[in-house]
Amino acid sequence: MYSRLLAIAIIFSILLSSCSNKAKKQVHLTHPVSIHINELSSASGISIYNNSIYVVGDDSPWLYELDQNLNIIHKTKVSGIDTLFEGRTPKYLKADFEGAEIISNGNDSEIVIVSSGSSINTRDTAYIVNISGSEKSFSKNLRPLYEKIKLISNLPTENEINIEGIAFSDEHAYIVHRGNVSENLLIEINRQEFLDFIKEVRPIPDFNIYKYYLPMYNGISSGFSGICLNPDKSGLIFTASMEDTNDEINDGKILGSFVGIIPFSGMADGELSASLLLVNSIPWQKKLEGISVLNIDDIGRMHVITACDNDNGTSDIITFNIFIK
Repeated sequence: MYSRLLAIAIIFSILLSSCSNKAKKQVHLTHPVSIHINELSSASGISIYNNSIYVVGDDSPWLYELDQNLNIIHKTKVSGIDTLFEGRTPKYLKADFEGAEIISNGNDSEIVIVSSGSSINTRDTAYIVNISGSEKSFSKNLRPLYEKIKLISNLPTENEINIEGIAFSDEHAYIVHRGNVSENLLIEINRQEFLDFIKEVRPIPDFNIYKYYLPMYNGISSGFSGICLNPDKSGLIFTASMEDTNDEINDGKILGSFVGIIPFSGMADGELSASLLLVNSIPWQKKLEGISVLNIDDIGRMHVITACDNDNGTSDIITFNIFIK
């Protein structure tokens, strides 16, 4: 009797595992195209509004507006830092903008820009810039929030926070910490409380922290580098680049980037699916830093646009298709 029950349990376990594996969606990446932009330094965050593409760079004080042909048509000064060398803010001064996402409330649309937090005093600020014609904007030092995230997540005191992307759902704001030397973290904050915090009308908001084990390639772990909301609102789309470096500040050799999805239903379990961006079956050695969805075709294939920091004062804007099945 015992052996029969054991056999049934084993068969049930195998069937359950098989169903689970079949249920996990796979990410397919196709048709990557890169366009080089000399005049835009170190692109790190990207978002779409109407027919415009908005981009920030980690060593640039401006918010760039591009048309559909990727021509720069407008620049808005965001950071108060004026010191530039060959069009770039020196590393010791730069605001290190790493995430940008547009939110709309009726006829009013704003872009939220966040700095990485990887250096005290210069990389601490969040900005909300109105892009609907109003001059209204807000700025807020995020160091108290970043320090609370470090404390609650048990990041070593000698390691800096390293925020690399921001996204919004209807109810929450999501920011990601890149784990060059520690865990990759996804931080979930009430959307309105986060915006009110930046606008100085409430104290530090509460938040949830989710730890993620991102994919590896040739022994190098990838780290969060950008996120956006999946258009079907079921979760997040993320980029995770591989950089041969052991700290949050200094750049290293780029080994490639993964692109994946995080379903909201599996956040507590760290669930994700991801694929390495390849060209001719070889990892494309590009550092994808921000991602946004341009459109979706009739079969559910997403055409996405990503910001790529070349670490040399130039940027690439890379588009490709994502198909999830």
